[in-house]
Order: sequence, then structure tokens, then C-alpha cells
Amino acid sequence: MNDPHEMNRACWNEMAQGWRDKADQRGTWRECPGNPMLVFSPGEMSFLNDVRAKDVCVLGSGDNEAVFALAGMGARVTSVDISERQLEVAQERAAILGLDVSFLRGDVADLPGLSDACFDVVYTGGHVSVWISNIGRFYAEAGRILRPQGLFIVNEYHPVRRMWHESTGPEPKHRYFNRGPYEYRSDAGLAQIEFHWTAADHVQAVVDAGCALARVDEYAECKEEEDYSRWVPAALPMHLLIVGRKTGQP
Repeated sequence: MNDPHEMNRACWNEMAQGWRDKADQRGTWRECPGNPMLVFSPGEMSFLNDVRAKDVCVLGSGDNEAVFALAGMGARVTSVDISERQLEVAQERAAILGLDVSFLRGDVADLPGLSDACFDVVYTGGHVSVWISNIGRFYAEAGRILRPQGLFIVNEYHPVRRMWHESTGPEPKHRYFNRGPYEYRSDAGLAQIEFHWTAADHVQAVVDAGCALARVDEYAECKEEEDYSRWVPAALPMHLLIVGRKTGQP
């Protein structure tokens, strides 16, 4: 198999215009700098309410709504994503919003362009880990660039939510402990490679990255907000929140 991260990069580059159109329809990217609650849950905000003048890195920034919200809160934000076309869209929007953001194209599991211990907060949210072939390496990089006593915040779609797909119908597409890889095709016929990491995989990887757990939470029930969500049992959790604090002396 070719490098799955590069295959996903090609796919996200191809999908960038479609995601741009969807984000424009939502309009959240324009509003979130002044209203971060449009992007972050109350649980996240309890750890992000003092980011002003702090160095924050968003890994797997995608539509960059989290980046814009953090910049609007006064943080010095670095946005990292594997797709250069996604970042081009984000740069245009940051200019429209008048936000000063640093953008870096890179693989979140290998970030030689970022120095050790250079951020007060590292954030990843949405559905980033599903594209990553080694969650341990991903979270280890987050821990490496985090300053001692800094916060590593992970807000992922809950792993059980990711077990359904619009093409598989009411049955899960795989068993919970089958971590993949799984190959799908984009509308343009490009291969997408996904991985399935359990809740325990996420928690253990945060701990292995040198962080003491400050909070672990499962919240919200699934609802029909996306195409595949109609197959997910509504009683299942929608989000997994993990907050770790890097050990060591500041």
C-alpha cells in the first residue's frame, strides 16, 4: 500500500473546494472569532478561557474554524494541516477576518518544522485521528511540541460514532476492535484510507505523550446531522473529550 497519509492528502486537496462551499453555506467561519461557543463545547471552553497571548497549535486544522475562534480569543495560533489547498482557503479567510495566523503544511505525525516545547496549548478536534495510521506517533508529536504544564486537548467524534458509513446502511462497517486500515473512494475516485482508534487508544496515547489526564468525558447523543449519522443508534455518545496536562516543570 502507498503512504496512506499522502493518499489522504491528495483526496483532501481534491475535496477542498467542496468543503469550502459547505463552510460558506454554514457561515460559522465568519462568526466564530467573536463567538467561540459556535465551535467549542462548554467542556473545552473551561480549559480555553485564558488563551489570550498564549501560543496555541491546532493539529489537523481542516476548515480552520477552531483556529479562527482561538485567534478571536487573542491566542497566537499556528494552524497545521496536511492539505495545502485547505490551508490556502484558510489563509484567504484569515485575511478577510483580519486575523494574524501562522499556517504550516505538515503531517501531524511528523512535524520537524516545529520545535520542542513551543506551545502552551495543542488542540485537535473533529475527526483527525481517523486519517492517521499511528495514533501514538500523532499524539507523541503533540506532546513533544507542548511546553511543560501545557494542555493537550483532544475532542474527537466518539469512536463508536465512526463505525457507521452512509454506504453500509444500518449495520456497522466493522467491529469495534478492528482498527483498519479501511479504503473508500471519493466522488472523484481517489482512495481515502481510514483507521479506527478506540477510546482506550486515544486515552493511552495522550498518557504516553507525557500528559497527566485532567479530564475525560463522553457527551451528547448522536443525531441526524450528517448523511451517515442516520444509521447511528441515537443512544450512543457523539463526542469524546480528553484533556491532558504535560508533566514537568515550566
